[in-house]
Amino acid sequence: MGKFNNFIISKIPSENFIDTLRIDHNKRSVKAYISILSFIDKDTRQWVYYMPTLDVTGYGETEDKAAEMMKFSIGELFSHLLNLSNKHLQTELSKLGWKKNYFRNKEYAKSFVDINGELQNFNAVDNKVERLALVA
Repeated sequence: MGKFNNFIISKIPSENFIDTLRIDHNKRSVKAYISILSFIDKDTRQWVYYMPTLDVTGYGETEDKAAEMMKFSIGELFSHLLNLSNKHLQTELSKLGWKKNYFRNKEYAKSFVDINGELQNFNAVDNKVERLALVA
């Protein structure tokens, strides 16, 4: 996982959650507060962690394995993003729906959580989803 192991995955404390991401090339640091969806896949019965705003996934036979894979993937992504020039960084984040000036208010195109907290357009068991947060 390299340098980016200084983050946690935790329960989201409120309904007013806004994904934020700050990448500082000079300090070679990433600060983030990004939502993660957690569910059990109907077909494979594996735990899945999915971060829609950065299109990162982790999965495993247990919740701990899924979290471990997610942390590894996030660490690799953060390392990659820090190694990009500012122009390429903005291009990559723009492809994922992040705005150049704000780095927030991502629009989700494929998956979403409905008003009842149920994951739609995924293969989750009983469409149940738990919202978690990456805090870096």
